[in-house]
Amino acid sequence: MRSRIATTLTAAALLGALTACAEIQEAADTAGNAADKASVCVKALELAGFTPDANDPQQAVDEAQQKADELTTLAQDVSDTTLSTALTDMATQLREIPANLDPANLADWTQQKLDAFNALSQACL
Repeated sequence: MRSRIATTLTAAALLGALTACAEIQEAADTAGNAADKASVCVKALELAGFTPDANDPQQAVDEAQQKADELTTLAQDVSDTTLSTALTDMATQLREIPANLDPANLADWTQQKLDAFNALSQACL
């Protein structure tokens, strides 16, 4: 009888320890995901803050494409679907930079980029 009680108590203690370990791992995973999201957001907002040089349209287009590619890679690496969508939308907007950076084209594109940037900022919260 005593050994059955001891076995039951040991099993209960092990179950409690395993449950605690699972909860600790879940908390660590949540913290890790938050840290990953924060680091992705820092990088993404840096990339999204791109301002083209209207004096060198070809360089501006090339830089926008490079930053868009980096944002696309970030979008593929995150599990948060809202953030992934915002990253993809920002990348799309950067790819749509007009080849002709006259003031009217640049103003329209900049407004659309600002809208995508704001959506990305919200997804990072």
